[in-house]
Amino acid sequence: MGSAAQMIPRKLTTVIFPRLLLAMIIFVGSMLVVLIFGMLAYQVYFLNRLYPGVEIGGVDAGQLSRTEAQQLVSRQAADLLSQPLTLVTDHGTFTLSAEQLGARVDIDRTVNAAFAVGRQGNLARDIRVQMQALNQPVKITPLISFDSGPVNNALLQLSRQLDRPAKNATLRLDGTTVQATPAEAGYAVDIPANQDLIRQAILTRSDAPITLITHTTEPAITVVEPAKNALSEILSAPLTLSFNGNQWTLPPETLAAWVVIGEHTPPNAPGEVTVSFDEATVSKYFFDLAKEINRSPVDAWFNIDERTFALTPIIPSQTGYTLDVSASVVMLKNLWQTPDVHQLTLPVVITQPAVSSEHPEQLGIKELVSTATTYFKGSSADRMKNIEVAASKFNGVVIPPGEIFSFNRYVGEIDAENGFVESLIIQGDRTAVGIGGGVCQVSTTAFRAALFGGFEIVERWAHGYRVGWYETGSIPGLDATIYTPDVDFKFRNDTNNFILIQTKTDLRAGTVTFNFYGTSPGRTVIISDPVMENRVPHGPDIYQEDPSLKPGQTKQIDWAKDGVDVTVYRTVKEGDTIIHQDTIFSRYRPWQNVFKIGPKAN
Repeated sequence: MGSAAQMIPRKLTTVIFPRLLLAMIIFVGSMLVVLIFGMLAYQVYFLNRLYPGVEIGGVDAGQLSRTEAQQLVSRQAADLLSQPLTLVTDHGTFTLSAEQLGARVDIDRTVNAAFAVGRQGNLARDIRVQMQALNQPVKITPLISFDSGPVNNALLQLSRQLDRPAKNATLRLDGTTVQATPAEAGYAVDIPANQDLIRQAILTRSDAPITLITHTTEPAITVVEPAKNALSEILSAPLTLSFNGNQWTLPPETLAAWVVIGEHTPPNAPGEVTVSFDEATVSKYFFDLAKEINRSPVDAWFNIDERTFALTPIIPSQTGYTLDVSASVVMLKNLWQTPDVHQLTLPVVITQPAVSSEHPEQLGIKELVSTATTYFKGSSADRMKNIEVAASKFNGVVIPPGEIFSFNRYVGEIDAENGFVESLIIQGDRTAVGIGGGVCQVSTTAFRAALFGGFEIVERWAHGYRVGWYETGSIPGLDATIYTPDVDFKFRNDTNNFILIQTKTDLRAGTVTFNFYGTSPGRTVIISDPVMENRVPHGPDIYQEDPSLKPGQTKQIDWAKDGVDVTVYRTVKEGDTIIHQDTIFSRYRPWQNVFKIGPKAN
């Protein structure tokens, strides 16, 4: 066999092999030409058609023209947009279509996306994609866009139906009936969050019910029961206010009219309803009540038996009461902490009198300490009347240790209502008729009793000119004038004992006396002789016509006195200790004789 093969001519082999190679080349070339022309024909055929393997919305769309593809997407869009969506809330369910919720299918973009499969401009890559689509379809989902207006409007409509504001707890009064309303939480549809939720459900073609997102809003005021209970308890019975055996009743209707209902929102704590009383109204009530309760303390006045020194009350002492209005208002405010209390004791400040009529023997009034008498015999009946009235206003006065005695305080207003009458008075630089002439006789007497008793002189004023009444039985310079309310005579009881003033007026003898009773401090009082300087002679007599006098009748109303400066010195000792050294200075103006004369006869 092997020898036969070797016998094949070499020339024949050389001829056959090239021919076979040529034939193969021709065949392959022919196949390539056919393939190329086939691919070109394929591309030309599908130039305006979708390539096989392209699906739109799950439907095979291969070989469809653009118009046919648009019709397919339109049909799918109608089905998609009519898809119902169920919106679930705590207050029911609501069904709306995707179209009603603002969904839109973009047909052109969807078709364009389908036609873009295998048409990216790179032939080799496009052919590969086209071939792969034959085995593995390319799925195109209809492109959905959203108009926020419809879904927003739909959610707004739902929120109008479903939303409710939070309601605070409230308290109200109907007469004296207390009514409480509990708090209610608010409810609100979260529109932005639900827009996203609905959009996602439409995009995923989900048919599951959509539970809308809502928010609960808590009320600011939730606590009402404590206020209700306190108010109900307070109004369950009248409130009784008491002091010193007296009672004032506030009925529930009055208390209810005072109530103020408010709110309080503390940080990091629930808000609460509050109840209180209107402070202005309560204050006015207690200010009015104070007018009934308040009274000043009254010091006791006494008569003294000059022989036994026993004291008999002329005016009994009285304890003073002052309602503390501020404390009363606070007391009523605190009632909300103890609403079951229906009786309160008023906060009244009690002021004891400085001089009590209880146990007068404890006052230490047991001897005559000082006395002074002045003379007014020859005065007019009106002047004597005023002296008697003024002196009576001091009979029985007790001056506690350390207290300042004021003449004007006790003499009061110099007017007819207090018993004074018209008489001659010193007014400016002349004598005139006025109410109360003669009162300075009394102030001068009181001054001398204090002066001789060694008491501290606080305020003393001299008369404008020398008056004969005040120098009868006395040296000049020891008078004291007063003019209410500005010009006063004052001295201080600078001892450790009570001083009782007793006055006596003897109209027949023309004397007025001030006696100071108490416990003698053992003082020695030295009064110097008057030092008289700068004497100024008086002027000529003055005659004034007075139609009230008869023709030819003359009446003297002022007596001439020279002007002079008078200085008196007082030294007061207790043992060897000097406790007061006083200079009593008086500057008297010159004063002329003044005569009233009747008119001349016709």
